Amino acid sequence: MRGDSPSDAAQRARRDADRVADLGGDDTAPAFEPATPTERSDPFDAFATAARAPRLGGGSLSDVRVATKDNVAVAGLVHDAGTDALGWEPAADATVVERLRAAGAEFVGTTRMDALALGVTGEACRAGATRNPAAEGCVPGGSSSGSAAAVAGGLADAALGTDTGGSVRLPAACCGVVGVMPTYDRVPRTGVLDLAPTLDHVGVVATDVKTAALTLDAVSGADPIRPTTAAASQTTALEALDAPLGRLRIGVPEPFVEVAGPCVTATFEETVTGLSGLPGATVERLAFPEHGDAEFVNQVHTLAEFARVLDADGQPVGDGRAAAARSALASDVAELGVPERVERLVARGRALVQETDAYAEAWDARRRLVRRTQSCLDRVDVLVTPTVPTMPPAFGAVGDEDGDAVRPGELLANTAPFNCTGNPAVSVPCGSAEGLPVGLQVVAPLGDDETALRVARAVESVT
Repeated sequence: MRGDSPSDAAQRARRDADRVADLGGDDTAPAFEPATPTERSDPFDAFATAARAPRLGGGSLSDVRVATKDNVAVAGLVHDAGTDALGWEPAADATVVERLRAAGAEFVGTTRMDALALGVTGEACRAGATRNPAAEGCVPGGSSSGSAAAVAGGLADAALGTDTGGSVRLPAACCGVVGVMPTYDRVPRTGVLDLAPTLDHVGVVATDVKTAALTLDAVSGADPIRPTTAAASQTTALEALDAPLGRLRIGVPEPFVEVAGPCVTATFEETVTGLSGLPGATVERLAFPEHGDAEFVNQVHTLAEFARVLDADGQPVGDGRAAAARSALASDVAELGVPERVERLVARGRALVQETDAYAEAWDARRRLVRRTQSCLDRVDVLVTPTVPTMPPAFGAVGDEDGDAVRPGELLANTAPFNCTGNPAVSVPCGSAEGLPVGLQVVAPLGDDETALRVARAVESVT
């Protein structure tokens, strides 16, 4: 990536936005020529389809290689979203892909994922498991496993993923890179397959905070065909990185630390001590009694909402660019070739739709999570937590059966709460323990992604 100052790069980001506005493409007349498959070195099995695409000259991402998760539409490529047979061939790029290409990025391919994004380890892709470049023998995390591995393995500088319960931040932490889940709907999901529409975020995995901010700027902002999407901030994320932290009140919600293992806790606390030594920084320990409900709330909403996406009775859900894929999903999911665990989760979601009491209870608990998070962020500027309570697990260690060393919910315990609230959250490497990467999560108020990234940049400086 070129060594421009943040202000120069921010000016280019604004020019990118103007270029996007002038594209004028739609599903019948795409803005760009289609991508084409190609051969690339892929020692980590990170790519679903290695590819190349015609580029625009210049732009804020002209020196950045980007990849996108296999549930994000790229015209010219076949997407299976981690299954055997989805076979989705979109006619046009997703809005975020159009924006990456308008910013001049070099597109290098789509990345592997757990089937239909219903997984947390990267082992549930029917094409095979993705390796973790930062931790041999350990899972890369999921469901955006290929995106994190591509960045950690030097195959891309940045990659897009989707995050419904932690699926960007979890693999970023396991692979020792940066993962950004922006404020809900800051990045449009047009052309992205839904899992749980009220929880889904399109996020960024990158080598460092600066590259993440640059990429986030390129894909952020309102999409005219999705009226709920948020307008771009007047200050770019990249510009915010240069702003002084000044007075910084850091909150540490105690239950998020209490669930972490000793190695993770020690590395996290060492980083918090480093942050507390920054000029103007203070640290406050906070109560967060709703923490234990978050994974239950997230799972109920994820499974019930996905069941509704699957069983829409032929009615279009979301935008037209992903309509063909949703039609395929509406058939028997088992025919797509998904792991047995995914079939069980889909069946559980369909049962939850009928359990109105459980769904109502989950909404009540979700509202309590929102209120608690808002209350905490009224007292402090950011919350910091371990991203993942455990070290990256070994392959085969995570599952729902008796004898499995780690339950999937344990990995999402600290990330899932903020999908429920919609707050921006950034996972940034904060060191290692026993030779394995550890991530620290920074959470900021709704709409204040810039502060989350600025504090994440400070974590880079103290580690």
